[in-house]
Amino acid sequence: MQPRVDHIAFVVKDLERSVAFYRDVFNGEVGRSRGFNEKDKSAGRPVHTLVKVGDYGFDLFVQDPKDPPHPRARYLHFAFNIRTDEVDAALQKLQKLNIPFDGPKVHGGSTSISIYFSDPDGYQLEFSAKYPDAESHKKEMQRLGATYGGAGTKNYEWKEA
Repeated sequence: MQPRVDHIAFVVKDLERSVAFYRDVFNGEVGRSRGFNEKDKSAGRPVHTLVKVGDYGFDLFVQDPKDPPHPRARYLHFAFNIRTDEVDAALQKLQKLNIPFDGPKVHGGSTSISIYFSDPDGYQLEFSAKYPDAESHKKEMQRLGATYGGAGTKNYEWKEA
């Protein structure tokens, strides 16, 4: 069995803001929403909206003040594979959307280049491009000015406008 991502569920503070974030950053399509009509409310369904991205989605649930999430857990993050020819476009998109990021970064012992950023609620996200060999990886590291993870790490927390 080789499971694939079906959806990732996040608890968010501002549903509209988060739907726009995932729609814009991942070129998503706003899908079904639940918890808004009387039938959903009487069934106890929480308010949430799905943003579809290819063959998976982000299911965004409105935060229950009595049960807040803990999105900043040190190693809790979600990585999304991008093609090696998409690194520049990913960097440009984050810059265009004024989303702070950390990267490009590389990690010893791999041929990946990563870009780290956060969503509006602090969930840590990563775009990761895996190069086919050490030589092409080294050339891209140099071209992009990639640094090793941990050294010179920038603050990429979401800042309220």
